[in-house]
Amino acid sequence: MNYMEISHCNMLNGEGLRTVLWVSGCSHNCKNCHNPFSHNPNIGLIFDEKAKEELFKDLKEEWCSGVTFTGGDPLYCNNRDT
Repeated sequence: MNYMEISHCNMLNGEGLRTVLWVSGCSHNCKNCHNPFSHNPNIGLIFDEKAKEELFKDLKEEWCSGVTFTGGDPLYCNNRDT
């Protein structure tokens, strides 16, 4: 799975302050999609152990209310194997 960014202390994508994983890949082609650049599953970085550690580090912080998976489509077929 590829991802485009990990956002920290994000208050626009869920309740409270959250960490957001912006994944690559989507095949829905929704009309007026606000993230059409995220449709290509080959853009961004490979989600590796370093990225996983970055997510889990935030989850241990008091400010973090949780993680939001967005993008792209977190359930895109190539993203489910990770």
